[in-house]
Amino acid sequence: MFEFILPANQILPSPSVVILSFGALWDVYKLPVNFLITVSVVYFSLLIAYTVIYSLRNFLIKHAHIFSEFIFSLNLFSKYIPGIIFGLFLLFWFPLSSYIEFVFAFGTAFFSLLIKLREEGTAVNAEFIESAKSLGAGSKQIRKKIIWNSAQPGLIRHLFDLHFYIWTVLIVFEYFKGQYGLGNIFRIALQYGDLSALFTNTIIIAVTIYLGSHLIRYVRYKFFNWSIF
Repeated sequence: MFEFILPANQILPSPSVVILSFGALWDVYKLPVNFLITVSVVYFSLLIAYTVIYSLRNFLIKHAHIFSEFIFSLNLFSKYIPGIIFGLFLLFWFPLSSYIEFVFAFGTAFFSLLIKLREEGTAVNAEFIESAKSLGAGSKQIRKKIIWNSAQPGLIRHLFDLHFYIWTVLIVFEYFKGQYGLGNIFRIALQYGDLSALFTNTIIIAVTIYLGSHLIRYVRYKFFNWSIF
């Protein structure tokens, strides 16, 4: 019935072709390997970037520290230069590196979270800080207990946008790199004019991003529910 509704065309493949293309993606396009590489890079880069931010939170929250000021100044470049441009430079400098994909994704996630931490840290209610000082809390305790805890919900909220952004730039990065990943499947499918592979690969990516977003939402409400946002 669906074949009559959506006959063969050059815009969208028929449903039966989409179903059959899963087998081709599995065998010809090496879907399991490419899928695992992309998913691993996306979610490990986000996890490790957040872990590093957490481990260095006391160091990074110091507003007057020269490192924090320098990193925050990079936000100016991010407003006018697309992140994928830096990825292209990495491909030019390290064309044969097997780890450059993760370095690019991790760097993008880390600097984005760091800039967001700085923004959230400066927006902390001053009454919380003054109350902590009146109770005898030191600057280190204020950074860890007040500023960090106030900034965490905002960081998790930021992960929703960052999650989609990392997926986007990584697919483009893999397309240009042309070795492994779901972006490379797009490259090969376009090269051979395989519409069904393009469509099926898009569905796989969309479902994965959807599930990943729900995982982040679960973590947000499970562990960061002290702030309504």
